[in-house]
Amino acid sequence: DDKLFDLIKNFVMKIGFKGINDIDIFKVNGEYYISEVNPRFGGGYPHAYECGVNVPKMIINNIKGNSNDQIIGKYEEEIHMMKYNEVKIMRSNTIHK
Repeated sequence: DDKLFDLIKNFVMKIGFKGINDIDIFKVNGEYYISEVNPRFGGGYPHAYECGVNVPKMIINNIKGNSNDQIIGKYEEEIHMMKYNEVKIMRSNTIHK
């Protein structure tokens, strides 16, 4: 959703945050609202990692003084995940009706 991605990119650029930030966003009547921002790994981190966002590699890259490529919206699709006390990962091709 380009509208969501633009909101995130513009927010991060204007605020000037660096590093890991957990941003909670809600969609209400077609509009996105940022409700909370926390400078930490959020509970959704395992979801991002399983979709190909290698945050530890990005951190190491930053420590070396390098910038990371922009990857917002670039993730593997058709992976279904749920958050609860344990992590369960199911790929679409393994879901049986």
